[in-house]
Amino acid sequence: MRQALTTLVFLLPPSGIKNRLLRKLGHDVPDTAVVGICLVRRVDRFELGEGTLIHHFNLFRDLRLVKTGVGCRIMLFNQIVGDSGYEPGAVQTENLRTLRMGDDSHIISQHYLDCGGGVVLGDQSWVTGIRSTLLSHAFDPTNGGVILDPVTIGDRAVVATSCTMLPGTVVGEGALLAAGSTTWTGQEVKSGHLSGGVPARRLSVIDIPAHVYGRARYQRPGDVVGTPEPPTSELRSE
Repeated sequence: MRQALTTLVFLLPPSGIKNRLLRKLGHDVPDTAVVGICLVRRVDRFELGEGTLIHHFNLFRDLRLVKTGVGCRIMLFNQIVGDSGYEPGAVQTENLRTLRMGDDSHIISQHYLDCGGGVVLGDQSWVTGIRSTLLSHAFDPTNGGVILDPVTIGDRAVVATSCTMLPGTVVGEGALLAAGSTTWTGQEVKSGHLSGGVPARRLSVIDIPAHVYGRARYQRPGDVVGTPEPPTSELRSE
């Protein structure tokens, strides 16, 4: 019954009443969060940070936990699913069937996140552009069965458009994975470098300016006047 009610509430337009109903159903959704019209099926719990924006028309399915930090954004038409975490023999871990996002991290639009083995975004990290695929499960050609291993994007790291990331990929702090790149299972993308290609390889040192990470940032209490406004006006209807 709780799962069915959660599905129905997520189909409502964003409002304070919607947030209160989600809290009644056992989710942690603060008043400052903005939650659009989304399809949610069999998600045990949402824990949303202050100022989180979940835009319209995202799919969340078969997840144990969706957890966001302060000021996170999930934009339009993303598929975020965890059904691969039900594979026979899957070991219960902290990341199994979870999406975890650090403060001010962003998932833009039309991406596919397989969270069966977990997807973890660090603070101020970005999955930008469109149509990237983050896979946390894959066929195991050595032992048979399925590999379940989280995809991890480090603090201030950026994944550009149309990338494919296989289980166990770790994108290091401040790294940029170029558009159209593919990582192999368990690959580590070096911190502070631009990497790209199929398969991805290190191309050059990169230093992303600090102001880039302030784009579309949630305004916290005490922020300097003139910083971006919180996302409330984008979706909210009372």
